[in-house]
This record gives sequence, structure tokens and C-alpha cells, in this order.
Amino acid sequence: MMQYKLVIFFGFILLLFVSPIIASSFNLSQDITVEEIETPKKLVYVPTTTDVPLDSFEPALSKNVLMLFTHSHEAFIPIVKNKSGKTAVYDSKSNITEFEEIIKMHFNVNSLNTKFLEVDTMDELYNTNRTFSEAYDVVRPYLSNEIQNNTYDLIVDLHRDSASRDISTLTYKNQTFGKIYFVVGEDNPNYLINQSYSQQISDKLNELVPGISRGVIGKKGEHVDGIYNQDLAKNMVLIELGGIENSEEEINRTISVLAQAISIVLQDESSSDNN
Repeated sequence: MMQYKLVIFFGFILLLFVSPIIASSFNLSQDITVEEIETPKKLVYVPTTTDVPLDSFEPALSKNVLMLFTHSHEAFIPIVKNKSGKTAVYDSKSNITEFEEIIKMHFNVNSLNTKFLEVDTMDELYNTNRTFSEAYDVVRPYLSNEIQNNTYDLIVDLHRDSASRDISTLTYKNQTFGKIYFVVGEDNPNYLINQSYSQQISDKLNELVPGISRGVIGKKGEHVDGIYNQDLAKNMVLIELGGIENSEEEINRTISVLAQAISIVLQDESSSDNN
């Protein structure tokens, strides 16, 4: 009997000794938190609202796209204000050219190899003491030389529209996008071919995100350029991306959709040529 009581006594002492350790281990497991890893501030959007997600098709061939910014200092007010505190629609540092890496990333995902014409047109304009209306003349020799020496499936002159937010913004499936529209220079004798490329991409954009493209606008006559260097290449389009009040997030989202639309159009063109 005495031996039995000793066993119980020592068992109780052992329990008292290990209980704090068990309790401490339990509390420790409850207090563990996962520290968030700080990610870069640059916003990158993969489309989540389109009817055709990025991985829903696999283009068979890579396509080559040349991108240029005739009005290279066109800017978005929210982006400029966020970076410098200024309210400006043109800026030499914070402007549409800052989207080059985002464009390259989204286009690459969609099998589009993108090259950017190596000239800051607005800087060149100022350095040669020429006026804003001469921008297309300033960029023309650079563009002409590039397309004479290299072959591209599509040439895109990318701009920022001057429209206000209510005109330039689309809300679709609880997300906002900067709208797009295309400009065709009808003083170009072969403008109908450029118009066809523009219309195909515009239609595909609206298939992916209804209403994201405002369509194709033809311009000619006095007080406009009327050609926009589109006479240099039949597969050249001028795209107005968003408006002065669109945010970085909205422009990123639109770029991701634009990349899909261009890729599909160019792949469909290849399929038609092979049939």
C-alpha cells in the first residue's frame, strides 16, 4: 500500500514539473505569426475579368511588335501627382514611357516580342527648337530607319488621350479600366489597310472586356496631321490609352487586355495565311 502511494506521489510531482513546459509550448504555437514579405511597389496586373484568361490559349508563333511614343511626355495626372505633387498632363520624367516594362511583361506573356523605338521624341523636339505639331515629322526618320532594317508584325504608336475621367474610364466586373480608341490618318492613301488592323484589335478588345474600346476614329484635313506616319507601314496603328485622369492601376489593367487582343489578332492572321 505504501509503495502504491509513493508511485502516485512521484507521478503527481512529475506532472507538476512538466505542465509549465506543455503550457508554454501550446502558447508559443498560438503566438506564431506569419510576417508579410514586402513586395515591390510597382503594380502589375494579370487580367482576372476577361472572358479569355492569359492561359486559355497558347499562341503557336512569337510575333514582333514595335512600340513608339510620338508624344513621349504625355502623362496621367494621378501618377504625376503621386510622384512629384504636381498636377500636370505633360511631364519629362513621369509619363507614358514609364509603362515600357509593364508593356514588355504583358506582351511577352502573350508571345509578343516588343521593341521600343529608341528616341524621346519630345526631348528631340525641344533640342531642335521645333513645335509640338512637328512631333510626327521629328520621329519619322527614326521610325523609317527602324522598319527598313527590321520586320515587325505590328507597329503601335501609343498615346494618352486628353479626355476626362467620365469618358476615358470603364467599370467592368467591379474593376476600372482606362478605355482605348484608335486613330487612323485618312490622308494616307492606303489608310483602309491601317483601319482594318485597328478595327480588328478594337473588336477583339471589346470581346474580351465589353466597352473597353471606344472604336476607330478617322482624321483628315486641316488642323490635324491626317497621316500620323501610317503611310510608312500598312500594319501600323495609333492607340490612345486611357485619359489624363486615369490611374496607374487602370492603365496596367488595360495593357494586359490589349496584349491579349493583339496576340489573338496576329495569331488569327497567321492561321488565315496558312489556310
